[in-house]
Amino acid sequence: MSKITDTQPINLNQLSVVGFEVNIARLPNTEFFCQRVNVPGVILGETVEASPFMNTPLEGDTLTFESLTIGFILDEDMQNYIEIYNWLSALGFPKSYDQFSALKRAEKFPSETDSLYSDINIMLLTNKSNPNYQVTFHDIFPTSLGSLNFDAAATTLEPIVVDATFNFRGQFEISKVG
Repeated sequence: MSKITDTQPINLNQLSVVGFEVNIARLPNTEFFCQRVNVPGVILGETVEASPFMNTPLEGDTLTFESLTIGFILDEDMQNYIEIYNWLSALGFPKSYDQFSALKRAEKFPSETDSLYSDINIMLLTNKSNPNYQVTFHDIFPTSLGSLNFDAAATTLEPIVVDATFNFRGQFEISKVG
């Protein structure tokens, strides 16, 4: 027979919704203004074993990851919006071959501002704002950039928050800090 204390969690503190920091190697102007980020959902595919009486669900063998989405406040000079827009444009509809080939060349000599892919780290903090866990995504790339909504009839001066969606190659890693 187990004791009640054997089933109690060791740490009773809840993870704080505001306790995070974001580091995006390729988007320095965006990471400072980042207001929200999600750790994508993970889905394990499934299959069904058929029988004359009942179809029985079975676990699949492939993981599917949802997209990574960040929300950032638009800065006055629109630098954060433009850096994502330029990256997205170079990937999807470059003005010239040189624009895309510059991204491809940067893979051999990656810098923080020019490359086809980038990494993103999300630092999860404790209730005392100490680093606790790090979630790392390798080889992210933008897939969508939200619209800019202006409203002359607004009664409050809320900042403009823009969403950007990214996909990533492979899986993400969750590691304990310290």
